[in-house]
Amino acid sequence: MTVYLALKHKLPPEMSPRFFAKVIRARLVSTYCHGGIVIDDVLYESTFEKGVSSRPFSFAQDGWDLYHVTNLDNQDVLQRFTSVLNRPYDWFSLLAFLVPWRASVAQWFYCFELCWYLMYGTSPHHRVTPESLLIGVLNANKTRPLGMVH
Repeated sequence: MTVYLALKHKLPPEMSPRFFAKVIRARLVSTYCHGGIVIDDVLYESTFEKGVSSRPFSFAQDGWDLYHVTNLDNQDVLQRFTSVLNRPYDWFSLLAFLVPWRASVAQWFYCFELCWYLMYGTSPHHRVTPESLLIGVLNANKTRPLGMVH
């Protein structure tokens, strides 16, 4: 099974999530507003509504960029995910993008923090952005060029 970092660039159609996605993209100066990890046909993510959860994912789904992460064992990722399943969304960590100090609840995750945890097995002690995740993928794939799959 292959592990992918999935980064969403398409804005959601609903008004409230669309507003928050625009704010996230503007504040992070990024084209990405959401992230998760894909293994087979499942997206592992953290959302406002459900916290840490999973849902079916189609590789034909529009609005996502997928990056193959070559150094991850899918069983390790799934074990990490199971250990944090149903944890709340980390609203407090998002404050770190607005204030100069880091505010966080260690056992909660926003989407990019969850990706970091699933990739590295440790909770981040810094602000996690889509770009910091892409740097991690690039470093993991040093023997292979970074390439977007979809």
